[in-house]
Amino acid sequence: MGFTKILFFFIIIKTIILSINALSIDRYEQINNTITVYGSGFGSDATVLAFKINSSYYSKSSLIFDVIDTQVSFNMTENWVYNGMLQAILNGNEVFEYGNIEIVPILNVFTVPNNNLGTSYPFEATIGGYHFDASLVGADILMDGNNITNCNVTSRANDFPIGYRCLIPPGVGSFNITVKVASKISNSLTKWYNPPRSTSIDPVFSFSNSSTTIRGNDFQSGAFDKTIVTFDGVEAEVISSSYDSIVVKHDNSLKPIDPGGFKTTLTVGGQIASFPYGNLFAYTKYSVFASRVDVSGTYTIDLLYPNWNYTDLMFNNISVRGYCQATPYPGLENQMDLIIRLICDFPPSIKSGNAYFTDTISIYNFNILFSPYVSIPSTQQINDIPPEGCEITLIGKHFDTIMFDGSPNNLVVNYNGNNYTNYNLINSTYMTFNIPAGSGTNNYLFILSNVNTTQQPFIVSYYVPEIEIYSIIQNNQSLVIKGSNFSDITLMTITLATIDISSTCVGNSTDITCGPTLPVGVKSGELLIESPGYKSASSIFYFIPVITSINPKSFDTKTYNTLTITGVYFETIDPVSLKTNNLQVLVDNQALLSVLVNPNTISITISPGVGSNHEVKVSVNQTRVSNIETFTYYPPTISNYVQLNNQFEISGDYFGINSKDNKVYYNNILIDSKLTSTGNIQFTLLDNFSNGELYITVGDQKSNVVPTVLAPVITSISKKPYVDGSSVITVSGRYFSNLNYQTQQPTPMTFEFTLDNDPSDPNVLSCNYINSISYSCKFTTVGYGNAILVATKTDESTSLKSNTFSISYQEPKVIQSTSLFYQVPGLINITVESYSSNSLQVFVSDSECTNPIVLLNKQIQCNYSADVPPNTDGKSLNITVISNQMVGINEVFYYSKRYECPNNCSNHGICNFVNGQCQCSNDWQSNDCSQEKQQPLPEPSVDNNGKTTLNGNDNINFTVSITHLREIDINDKTIKLLSLKDIKWNNRTQISKTDSYFNGTFENDSVQVELDVTYYKDEENIDFAGDSILIPSNSMKYIILISNWNFTSSTNNLQVIYDSQTTAYYDDGCDIIQSNSSSNVNEGSKISESVTWFQVVSGNSAMDAKFSRRMFVDEKVRMASVSILDPTDPLYSLTNRSDTFNKLIAITTPYFKSNVKLDPSFSSLIQPSTSTSECDENKWKIPVIAVLCSVGGATIIGISAAMIYKSYRNKQIVLKLSSKLKNFK
Repeated sequence: MGFTKILFFFIIIKTIILSINALSIDRYEQINNTITVYGSGFGSDATVLAFKINSSYYSKSSLIFDVIDTQVSFNMTENWVYNGMLQAILNGNEVFEYGNIEIVPILNVFTVPNNNLGTSYPFEATIGGYHFDASLVGADILMDGNNITNCNVTSRANDFPIGYRCLIPPGVGSFNITVKVASKISNSLTKWYNPPRSTSIDPVFSFSNSSTTIRGNDFQSGAFDKTIVTFDGVEAEVISSSYDSIVVKHDNSLKPIDPGGFKTTLTVGGQIASFPYGNLFAYTKYSVFASRVDVSGTYTIDLLYPNWNYTDLMFNNISVRGYCQATPYPGLENQMDLIIRLICDFPPSIKSGNAYFTDTISIYNFNILFSPYVSIPSTQQINDIPPEGCEITLIGKHFDTIMFDGSPNNLVVNYNGNNYTNYNLINSTYMTFNIPAGSGTNNYLFILSNVNTTQQPFIVSYYVPEIEIYSIIQNNQSLVIKGSNFSDITLMTITLATIDISSTCVGNSTDITCGPTLPVGVKSGELLIESPGYKSASSIFYFIPVITSINPKSFDTKTYNTLTITGVYFETIDPVSLKTNNLQVLVDNQALLSVLVNPNTISITISPGVGSNHEVKVSVNQTRVSNIETFTYYPPTISNYVQLNNQFEISGDYFGINSKDNKVYYNNILIDSKLTSTGNIQFTLLDNFSNGELYITVGDQKSNVVPTVLAPVITSISKKPYVDGSSVITVSGRYFSNLNYQTQQPTPMTFEFTLDNDPSDPNVLSCNYINSISYSCKFTTVGYGNAILVATKTDESTSLKSNTFSISYQEPKVIQSTSLFYQVPGLINITVESYSSNSLQVFVSDSECTNPIVLLNKQIQCNYSADVPPNTDGKSLNITVISNQMVGINEVFYYSKRYECPNNCSNHGICNFVNGQCQCSNDWQSNDCSQEKQQPLPEPSVDNNGKTTLNGNDNINFTVSITHLREIDINDKTIKLLSLKDIKWNNRTQISKTDSYFNGTFENDSVQVELDVTYYKDEENIDFAGDSILIPSNSMKYIILISNWNFTSSTNNLQVIYDSQTTAYYDDGCDIIQSNSSSNVNEGSKISESVTWFQVVSGNSAMDAKFSRRMFVDEKVRMASVSILDPTDPLYSLTNRSDTFNKLIAITTPYFKSNVKLDPSFSSLIQPSTSTSECDENKWKIPVIAVLCSVGGATIIGISAAMIYKSYRNKQIVLKLSSKLKNFK
C-alpha cells in the first residue's frame, strides 16, 4: 500500500512537470526581418530558450518575449537565411521541430550608374537585399512580373548570394522590380525611366498646313501609343518619333492664344517633358513700305500685314517696340489688319542703323536714319549770355558723327550764319559749345548734319554784367568776400563803414581776401564794391569780436582774481540801427559781470575754482561770439599726510574749496573724502589696504604722488589667551598687508606681548601672515591678569608701531561635567580650559567641590556632595572654577537618572544605567546585544554634501543626512523651513583620513551650518556635554554646529531634521520583506522621553543611530529632545519615494542667541538570518526527502522537487504541492 501511494504521487509530480514544461510551435509570422513564433512552453528566461532555422541560431539577448510562455520574436541578424527547418530548443536538450519554412526575401537596393535610366539602350542595375537564397538554388529577379534572364550574382555572405547585377531593357515611364525565392515574392520597388526633355521646336508658316519637329532627348523610337503632343491644349497628330525627335502635323488655321505663340506640351510614357528653352512658336507676315523722320524728332513707319500684336520691332538688335504706338493709316482707318502707321518716339540712345520686324520665326529688315534734334534748352531763346561769351550745354538726340553704314556724318553748330566745329561732343545726346563774344538780343543757333531736316533756331541774348556779393566770411581779423563778376582788383574800390579797405585786398573774379589786419577804426557796417563798367553791389556786414590775449592765464583755487581781455570789435553800438549791443564775457559759457576799459580792453573778476582749460569768449547780442582763449587754476600739491587709526588727513596747496572738487586716490582706488574747516582733506581707508601711493585730483588736475607707509592698527583678537600658554589666537586689525602696492616689496610685521605684572620683559610672538587684516599668533607666555599687545610694521627703512591693544587672560572656561545621582556624593570630572593649579577652587552652585586636582585632557576632578537640588526649570546647575583669582562659570551640571537597557542587554553585555546603553560582550552586537557579530562590513563613506552611506549586506545600503532646518512655535506650527539642498558649502575639508569638515550658508539667510563627520573604526566611549556615549566600531559620528539663526520669537524652537533611508523592500529569493524601524521610545508614544537610540532594519542588515541626551546651547549644557516625526508630517512628502523606507528624526533645540551643538552617531551591522519562509530551500528539501527516503526514491524526487523550486520560485505552486504532500501522510 505504501508503494502504491508513492508511485501515484510520482505520476502526479511528473504530470505537473510536463504540463508546466510543455514546448510546442503552432505557427510563425515574418514581418520584414523579424520572425514571431507562436506556441507554448516558452517561459520567460532567454538564457534557456533558443530558436534555429537551418544553421542560423537565435538565443539570449536576441529574443523578445512578446507574451510570456506563448509568443517570442527575434530578428534575423544574418542577411542570408535560407528556407529550412524551424526548431525551438529548451535547456539545450529539449527540441520541438515545427517543419520547413520559407523565408520571404527583402529587396532594399536598386542602383544604376549616375542614376541614368536611359530610354534608348539597356543599362546595368545593381539589385540587393536579404535572404535571396532558397536551399542554395538562388533567386529570380522580376521586372513587372517577368523574369529578367540576364542577371549575375555580384556579392555573397557566407557563400550565399545577396546581390545581383541585371541588364534592364530600354523603355519609357515606370516599371516594378521584385525578387522571387521559391514561392515567396519580396516587396516591390517602383522605378522610372529618364523623363523626356525638349531643346527646340522648328517653326511653322501661316499660309499652309505644315508639320513641325520637336527636338530633344529621352524620347523612344516608335512609341506612338505613349507620346502625346498638344498646341494650346489641342492634341496634334504624331507622325514619327525617335530617341531625339518627334514630328507632328499642325493645323495652321488655328490662332495662338498667347501673343508670343502656341503653348506646347509633350508627354512620353506618362512623364511630362521639360522645355528649358521655351515652348512657344508663332507665325509671321508683314513688310514696310514707307518710313521717315518728323521735324519733332519722332519716326513714322507704315507697315503692311502687320500682325502687330505678335510682332517685335528690333533696332540695332535692341527691342524698341515699347516706343511705338500703332495708329490707323490715313484713309484706311478700318483696315488695320492690312496696314497700320507706327508713330515711334525713340530714346536718345537709339542711333541710325538696321531695323527689322520679327515674330521669332520670320524677319523683315529695313533702315532708319535720324537727324540731330535739340530738346534742351527747351525754349527758343537763350538769355543773359555775358558780353565776353560763355560755354552752354545742348541736350537732345542723334548727335551722331557716323552714319549707320559707317560713313561720316558732318555735324556742325551754325551761329549767326557761321559754322563752328569747336564744340565738345560728349555723346549722341550731350554737347557743350562756347558762345563767342557779342551783344544784342537776336542771335541765332542751329545744329546741322548730313540728314536734311528743318529746325527752328534758338535765339541768344547778351546782358550787361553786375557785381554780386554772395557771402562775407570773417577769419580772425581778415575778411573773405565771395561773389561774381569781380573785375580787375586794381580797378575796384572796396569800402566798409565808409572806410576804404581796398589796399588790404587781393583776389580774382569770384574771391577777394582783405587782411590779415584791417585799417584802424573799421567797424561793422555797409560793405560796397565798385568797378568801372559794372553795376556795383553792397551788403551789410557785422564783425565778430576777436580776443587777441588774456592776462594772467593761471589763478589760485581759493581767491578772487582779475582777468584782463584784449582784442578788437568789442562793439557796444549797432552801426546800422544805432541801438545798444548786449556785450558779454562768457567763462565756460556762463556770463560774468564785465567792465569795458576801452574799445579794445575788458576786465572781469574770476571766482575761486579748480581745473584747467576754462574757456573765455566775448559775445555781442549772443549771436556774434569770439574765438576762445583759456586759463587754468594751479594744480594741487600734497605736502604732508597724518594717520590717526584709520583716519587720514592731507595738507597741501591749491585744493578745491568744495569737497566734491577734491578726489583722493589711494593705490589708484577712489576714496571718499571731505574738507576740514582748515582746508585740509580727511578720508578713511579700508582695513585691507597696503602701503603704497597717495595722490589727489582737483577738477581735471592731478597732484604729486606721495609714497605712503600705513601704521598697523590692532582692532581685536579671536579669543583671550589661555593662562597655560597654549593658545593660538588670530589678531585682527587694519593695514596688516605684507606687500607694498607701489614697490611690490615685502612689509613684515612683528608683535610684542607685555604682561602688566612684568612690563620689563616683552615677549615677541611667533606669528604667521593670514591676510591683509589678520595674523595667527602663538601665545606661549604663561600668566594671568592683563597685558598689552603692540605690532610693528617695517617698510624698507621705515618702521611704524601700532596702537597699544589691551588684553586680559581668559578666565577659566567651564565646558562640561560628568554627573552623579542626586544625594549620592562622589567624584566628578569637569572639563575646563585656561586655568592653572594655583589657588584652584570649584563650586557646584553654592556648594564647594572639595579637593580639586588637575587631571590630563584639561580636566579637574573634585569631590562633590551632591546636595544641591536640581533646578526646577530643567536647566543645568552652575559650576564655578576659580584660578589665580580669575573666575569662570557656566551651566553644565546635571544629575544622573537611572535608565534601563533594552532587554537587559540579552544577558550578553553590561548595562550602563546612567545612559541606558549596553556594553556588549565581544561576540555580540546591536542595541540590546541580541545579535551575534557577523563578518565586518565595508567602511561607511561621506559625500560632498555631508551625507553618510553605511553599507549593509547583500547590496543593502543606508543613508543618513540632514535634510531640513525648521523653526516651529509653541503650537508646533512651521515658521521657517530651510532645505539642505539649497545650502552652499563654502568649505569642504578632508581634515584627516577619518575626519571631514563642512561649512555652509544659505542665500538670503544669516544661518551658518558646520558639520564635523568622524569615522570610528573601533568601539570607543566618548563624552559629549557630560553624557557618556558608546560608539560602536565602524561608525560615523556627527558634531553639528548651527550659528546665527534669527528666531522670530524667543519662545520658538529649532528642529534639525535627519533622514535615515534604505530600500523599502528586501527580496530574499522567496519572500518580499518590508523594511522597519524601532527605538527606545515607541512611535506614537505620549511619553516625552528623548530618543537615545534608533534602528532601521532592511533584510538581514540594520543601521543603529545613537543620540546624546544632552546638547550645548550657547555653550551651556541643556537636555536634548530627540523624536521620530509622525508619518503625517509634511516633510515626509519631500523625502519619501515608493522604493525607499524613510524615517525622519527631529533634534529639537530651544531658542539660542549664538549657536547650538549636537552630537548624533550612526553604524550598520549584519543580522543573522531569521527566515521562516515555507520556501526556504533547506526546509523545502528536508520534508520531501524525509517522506520519501523509506522507499528509496529520495534522490529522484528530491532532484525533481528542487528543479521545480529552482525553475519557478513560485510560492503558490509550492503551497499547492505542500498541500498534496500532506494528503499522502
